[in-house]
Amino acid sequence: MKIKKIECFNLANESLDVFVTLENDDDYLVELVTFQCLSTRMEETESDFVPTRYPYIIVSKLTHEIIRAAIQECIDEREDLYWLKLYHITATLNIQDIDEILDRKEKEKAELDAEMDAKRYAKIEGE
Repeated sequence: MKIKKIECFNLANESLDVFVTLENDDDYLVELVTFQCLSTRMEETESDFVPTRYPYIIVSKLTHEIIRAAIQECIDEREDLYWLKLYHITATLNIQDIDEILDRKEKEKAELDAEMDAKRYAKIEGE
């Protein structure tokens, strides 16, 4: 999948919201930041770490070439656009969404555990 269009909107010093349109006309929003931005955020909070927010793509500089290459890497890494979709959707999730996902994953794990236990029990019975 290739990038059709990129629109950048300045958030703050060394940070951009980037709207990406792919060749299939799907749209995604990601945030790109530089190391300087991360350093500034630490200084502003007087902290030794970057405060938790949501994932962003870290780049050395906010140039068109680097922005395009970083986003294309997110696209190319996996055919299903996993990283681009993850960066895009994370900023829109609320706690209810996250709780629903975690509940679903816990149910899936319980079902898998039960299936594995049944196979182990069947193997023991068959021996």
